[in-house]
Amino acid sequence: MNKIISTFIDSCGSKNSIMYLRILSFFESIFFPIPTDALLAPMVLSKKHNWVNITIIASIWSVLGGIVGYYLGLYLFEFIEPYLHQFNKYDDFISAKSLFEIYGIIFLFISAFTPIPYKVFTISAGVMSYNIFLFILISIIGRSARFFLVAFICNKYGESILKLINKYLLLLAIIFVIIILWIEY
Repeated sequence: MNKIISTFIDSCGSKNSIMYLRILSFFESIFFPIPTDALLAPMVLSKKHNWVNITIIASIWSVLGGIVGYYLGLYLFEFIEPYLHQFNKYDDFISAKSLFEIYGIIFLFISAFTPIPYKVFTISAGVMSYNIFLFILISIIGRSARFFLVAFICNKYGESILKLINKYLLLLAIIFVIIILWIEY
């Protein structure tokens, strides 16, 4: 297993790896199932001297993808709305929209910072016509915080930390969400 990880890390040092990181970061925020961290961490390990720039690139392209997801939700809603009325779900939508308006910042930050699918909330924010400027601000803060945390830890502790991250990431995310909800309520 260590040899596979080392080989993957070495390949992340290639000249095209930054382009792959941009593409992955962008599309992961809209629909792609592989998280940016899967490429970010080994890239940081292979280019330790450049970890801050790599993290900034991942953050920028992830937020840009989130903005596209937002606008997809915003403009595709016109096609969905008649079905909400047809199936008597429009009132449920209005209730969900009210909750999103109250707790939207929390929902967005949690999805941007944790492994909870950010893409679901980018599209939902558009559907809900959430404040675009607030959406962008929270996305920048949440995505940057997540990616800088991953990159910093990888840069400081090396390959051995990847095993721990992979093993405990979901558990840490659940604990983080519980703490945030406990503080809020």
